[in-house]
Amino acid sequence: MQTQFSFWLYPLILFSVLALIMRLQLGFAWAWGFILQVSLIGLCGILGLTIGPDWIFAPVGWLLFVFFAVVPRLLLSRLDTCVSLLRANQAIEYAHKLKYFYWGQPGQFWIDMTRANSLFLERRVDEALELLSAWEKRKLPKAVSDVIHTYRLSGRAVLGQWQDIVDEYEAAVASQKNVSHRLSLAASRAYLEVGNADLAAHTLEKSQLSESRASTKSVALTLLPYFALLGAEQDTEKMFAVGDTGKMALPEYVKLYWLARCQVAAEKVGEAKIQFLKCTQLIQEQNGPANWLARVQNQLDRINRSEIVHLSGNVHDAVLRGRKIFEQCEFVEKVIFPTKASFVVTALVVLILTVESLRFLPNSSIAINLSHMFGRLDAHYVMQGQWWRLVTYLFLHAHISHALLNVIGLFWFGRMAVNIYGPGRFVLIYFAAGILSGMSHVLLAPEMPAVGASGAIMGIFGAVAAGIWRLKDRLPKGVRRQELSWMLGLALSQVVLDRFMPHVASMAHLGGLVFGFLIGLLLQPKQPNKNSDLKVVVQEA
Repeated sequence: MQTQFSFWLYPLILFSVLALIMRLQLGFAWAWGFILQVSLIGLCGILGLTIGPDWIFAPVGWLLFVFFAVVPRLLLSRLDTCVSLLRANQAIEYAHKLKYFYWGQPGQFWIDMTRANSLFLERRVDEALELLSAWEKRKLPKAVSDVIHTYRLSGRAVLGQWQDIVDEYEAAVASQKNVSHRLSLAASRAYLEVGNADLAAHTLEKSQLSESRASTKSVALTLLPYFALLGAEQDTEKMFAVGDTGKMALPEYVKLYWLARCQVAAEKVGEAKIQFLKCTQLIQEQNGPANWLARVQNQLDRINRSEIVHLSGNVHDAVLRGRKIFEQCEFVEKVIFPTKASFVVTALVVLILTVESLRFLPNSSIAINLSHMFGRLDAHYVMQGQWWRLVTYLFLHAHISHALLNVIGLFWFGRMAVNIYGPGRFVLIYFAAGILSGMSHVLLAPEMPAVGASGAIMGIFGAVAAGIWRLKDRLPKGVRRQELSWMLGLALSQVVLDRFMPHVASMAHLGGLVFGFLIGLLLQPKQPNKNSDLKVVVQEA
């Protein structure tokens, strides 16, 4: 017998199908572990709906989802941050934890990549290159091969082989081959290290960093050397502020190091030398990594030998171009991966949960029955003039699982809609799509009363898709294409699921989706704030 727990099984099956399609494209030899994990999650969904009991398989399936899909992503994110900060030992620790989630080749791959990074830092170059070459000889998915190339470039950066990186980039451009985004990004840093601001900005733009879908924190850590080496002090400070969020905070010696390099680029050599000396003292007091101490000492030696690189080209323009890329990356994260709460979304969530919480009060059955009797979407009463039901049904739900699933969708896609259209237009979309989805249900499926915010949320989903479609000038082409592709797949999957899920107002879902998309095409996305909060302060070369 199916209960409200069955509502949690359908999303598991949907996730499993979509994830299985993506994993199969990587090849069985590489992805067999992922395929097995996804299959286990999907099996929980299928068994819960067929043999049951669903109240056992639903929590088990979602625990497997968190274990296999969420936890390893967090570990990989922290691993990347450790590599960026040259924390080799911590990176290796995270890689060894990853092997419990990434079975087979992927687990060993990340262990070997972090080991290679550590070997580069220890100047054991031949051993590091041997590790990378062993993986390059294997048949791997392209994305994995790109990671190997990234670690090879990272090794060259650690060794200070900037001219070699420049030569590799220019050779790739001259051969008219597809230059990887990672090579362009490495070349941008290399051009600054050898003193060419114009080519640094050009190659940074070629790297298409805004299409990486990286978090703003990750982008800030990537652009920190760029702005520091241009001598843009306020921009460098902002990269510190953004990159120093979360549990993986920047060590103080890292801040001092890049502040000193920024001062060198701004030709404040005396101040830079003081900062380098403070940095050295701090690393020694904190028993910091030896590789950082070596980097600082190298910079001090260069200052003492008067080997300071003077930037050529338009430094001011290079800073502006870098800032534009960062702002675009910020916008991509706001739209695609919203992190900040929205008052209007939170208010709707609280209202829905408050109404749903009434069922947990003592003797609440009478109140619940009356609210459903006079508030649910019933075609007979709506056609008799009880139009308020087109609004009240949006805040009533069949049970707590129904409400929670809708709240999750509202919280995620609602914040996306607010970031695209603004809070006022979001509220308009929510109620307009909700009312129109209700009318679709009344006209096309009048025999079945309905409750729930699903139609309005499908409308928000459709409006978000329309907004992403319209933001051609502000969202990178690759991001738009990828987002619209998966949203189309999700919408089609929902339409198919509606044919199998019992007691679902499929016409309300479909109506909300269609009308939400049309409303999104009619409404104007909110305009960006053109007043930047940063001023460019650089030493012109």
